[in-house]
Amino acid sequence: MDRKAAFINRTGLTILGLLLAASGAAILTRAFGWWGSSARSAPVLTDAMRRFPDEHSWFWPSVAAGACALALIGVAWLLAQARSEKLPGLSLEVDDSKGQTRVSSDAVTTALEEEIEALPGVRDARALLLGDKDHPRLMLNVAYGARANLETLRKGIEEKAVTHVRAALDLNALPTVVRLRLIAGQHRRHVV
Repeated sequence: MDRKAAFINRTGLTILGLLLAASGAAILTRAFGWWGSSARSAPVLTDAMRRFPDEHSWFWPSVAAGACALALIGVAWLLAQARSEKLPGLSLEVDDSKGQTRVSSDAVTTALEEEIEALPGVRDARALLLGDKDHPRLMLNVAYGARANLETLRKGIEEKAVTHVRAALDLNALPTVVRLRLIAGQHRRHVV
């Protein structure tokens, strides 16, 4: 999921949560009689409210339009969940007129993970190519043991592994974020 979809999720779910919490609070305060004893015993739907749909022909079409709008918002939200910044593959040619050589991002990240996992002290590595074909970005999550030398690990990742990927993909620059995670028994420390 990309950052924009995550922001929309957080905002939408926060607003929905606040609306539902306010509705629930209003219902509870009415049920406990905090609005007065007459409000507690009065029916929620008055006779005027029951007659309203019959007296106004636009009511039910408006309800149907609102339901359709909510359904469309729900479908758009579901589609936003499926979107990802993950890059499916890269073209190795600058000029596509004579053909095209494509490489899968999974092949690139698997080779990179294997190279990083071969470094001393590394227990696990996960790589992900993000962005678009013109401006790819690399995310690395590396778990290392307590005996690993961080300077050697950082240089191995920066000067060897990432440099090899840049050379293989013929990229001048490959913005990279490396997240290092210490795994020593049950204690875990994150270093960014």
